[in-house]
Amino acid sequence: MQEEGTAVHNYVYSSEMLVFVKAANACCAFLEQLTDMEGRAFIIESVKHLSAVYASFLNTGESEPVLDSPSEPTITEQEWSVLFQRIAMILGPHNDILRMADEGEFDRSEVVNHTISEDMADLYQDLRDFTSIYSRGVEEFMNDSAWELGENFAEHWGAKLLRALQALHALYVTGVDPSEKE
Repeated sequence: MQEEGTAVHNYVYSSEMLVFVKAANACCAFLEQLTDMEGRAFIIESVKHLSAVYASFLNTGESEPVLDSPSEPTITEQEWSVLFQRIAMILGPHNDILRMADEGEFDRSEVVNHTISEDMADLYQDLRDFTSIYSRGVEEFMNDSAWELGENFAEHWGAKLLRALQALHALYVTGVDPSEKE
């Protein structure tokens, strides 16, 4: 048991994990403070934060769960919805993106209408749930939350982050400023 505890401690406090936690916290804090954010600034800051989260997550390595029960979500549907709406308002008509339908989707059409705000709100939910648990300082919970985040990365949030990043990149390089009236 001592070796397992040492391995958990070394993982959750590794320099790579701490860099990721810092990036995840910064991304969440950015998304929580969007009230006065203008469109072009939002695009630029989002690209920076999403890139940092993705790159730093890749360095965290893998863990195995040590507890029997999964962690409880901390973000409510209302909090998710507020963030979703805030991002949608900032991006306006530039929020909509087209993407290929996923294999398991009931809508088998080749192209699906989607939004950047949905992907970013989903990403925020996973990151904030993780950072909230991590901040409590209980190593077993920190470890299992990191493991769960890794599972969710493979299942959905990694792809959502990249999809939002790609769409925001396109807006950035074309010089789009959603704050300007057409």
